[in-house]
Amino acid sequence: MATGRKHEWRGKDALSSVLTAAFTLLLDRVSKGWASGPALKEPAQAIPGVLGWRYVQNTGAAFSAFRNAGAFLWIPTALIIAAALYWLVRNPDCGGWMRTGVTLLIAGGLGNLYDRVAYGYVIDFIEVLFVRFAIFNVADIAVVCGVGCMVIGILRGKGDGHEPVSRRS
Repeated sequence: MATGRKHEWRGKDALSSVLTAAFTLLLDRVSKGWASGPALKEPAQAIPGVLGWRYVQNTGAAFSAFRNAGAFLWIPTALIIAAALYWLVRNPDCGGWMRTGVTLLIAGGLGNLYDRVAYGYVIDFIEVLFVRFAIFNVADIAVVCGVGCMVIGILRGKGDGHEPVSRRS
């Protein structure tokens, strides 16, 4: 059942998405600039035993899979970003969780796509020290948080009269 508010919120929601994406991209670029500059020549611990900084040039995908794959990685990334942007434009009443999730997915994808096209690798620098885990960056965090928001949006429903996914009794 439509609420009739679709057009009322469109401008506000579009502005919110643009600002969220712009802030995420700015934070990603600034943090990668810091990580690749003279401030981080050697690995350092931000929170001893928990979180550290280690500059890495990742030529692969998540967890360094498909190393040195070049266009094999950035072309699918560009297509996913384009598809997500198309979906977001075509579904302006998708609800806050979905809109935020797709926006973060697009922004994170753009952040890493920029690196792949400009440098041939992605700049990673955030290291979790208490477990053996991949080194990552702000764009990666945006993608993961975006997917999490999208899952919540799917489970809760879109907020426009659609029923949320429910557990079977």
